[in-house]
Amino acid sequence: MATKLTVEFAGKVYSLKSDEPPEVVSEVEKRIKELLEDYEELTEEFTLDEVLFAALANVVLQQIEMESKMEEIVQRLKGWSYEGRTL
Repeated sequence: MATKLTVEFAGKVYSLKSDEPPEVVSEVEKRIKELLEDYEELTEEFTLDEVLFAALANVVLQQIEMESKMEEIVQRLKGWSYEGRTL
């Protein structure tokens, strides 16, 4: 069963349907709302497209940073392995 995610931003309503469990969709919705709250004031100075693009770019940057940190952790764990096994 599809779960609906709905977010209002800058006077517009955005909705998506997802097959993810409702608790996952709720968490995604909560985080999107929190993220967009940080950008709401920028809509007075920039177009909606520019603000949403900036938000998207920020999310991608955070994802890249997290991937890099995860790779560092994996490399440390591999270095600690006394048997040289692959994790």
